[in-house]
Amino acid sequence: MLLLAAAMIFASCSDDNDGRLHLEANAQTVVGKKLVENTNLIATISSDVTSTLADGVTATEIEYFSMTGYAMHAFIFEVDLSNSNISLEVSTPYNKNTPAFQQMTVQATYEDAEGHKVWGGVNGAFCNTTTAMPYGVLYKDGALISTSNSDAYPNFFAVTKEKTGLIANMDTYATVKGDIQEAVGGGVMLVRNGLAINQTDVTINPRTCIGVSSDKKHIYILVVDGRNYHYSNGMMYSELAQCMLALGAETAMNLDGGGSSTFFIRNTPDFTEGRFVVRNWPSDNGGMQRGVGPGLIIVSKK
Repeated sequence: MLLLAAAMIFASCSDDNDGRLHLEANAQTVVGKKLVENTNLIATISSDVTSTLADGVTATEIEYFSMTGYAMHAFIFEVDLSNSNISLEVSTPYNKNTPAFQQMTVQATYEDAEGHKVWGGVNGAFCNTTTAMPYGVLYKDGALISTSNSDAYPNFFAVTKEKTGLIANMDTYATVKGDIQEAVGGGVMLVRNGLAINQTDVTINPRTCIGVSSDKKHIYILVVDGRNYHYSNGMMYSELAQCMLALGAETAMNLDGGGSSTFFIRNTPDFTEGRFVVRNWPSDNGGMQRGVGPGLIIVSKK
């Protein structure tokens, strides 16, 4: 299998006069170029496409081989909160504040309406797998829903009432809680003050993570698939941090991942059935999306 991967990589290489093969990662999009130029992760790119879902919202999909010879698929949202029509909001199963599991594309249908159009989203908070209780800080529409198990899950992503992004932990929660509009709890902190945080966990898994720019107005959301050797193999936390820094994040944290990692987009402006499409390949059930707890959705107000 590794020989097959190596053959595919070398087919995209150049043979300069020194007789050695030189890897070429020919990125086509702005996001792809950032990842190639500012990380050491990408050897060759098979596909690199960006779509504008709405003014202020782009979705990029990159298929590549890693420097270690593994197939990879990554999916990135860039959300511009300075756009007055765009918001990033928490979704909950059945649009209720009670613990439950529901697929993200179904959650989106409960939120989707004229004047509140959902353009895409990802899974968000970690949850108790038995009770569905979300872990960490959870706010929706300015209302506190839960701070369950915040000692074990002390980090959170929030959108403030002034429409700025924030990634912080419970040490600062008391000073910011009055300004939180939307929030989900998260896992490992990846980037703080523009620096990658040293990680001791080197496991490789499907991942979902989120980052905030230094101006607090640009949000970067990354989903990387894994557990599927020929398609995509997942990332370590340290690799997620590289990606977040390359995209422009000053702070970043990990969200729920594994079989929960879901990246969906709207494929039509109409409100027809099937308008939400999962673009990644969740590792559970042969690529079928898993029911999850609270997620994050990208919404336009017109």
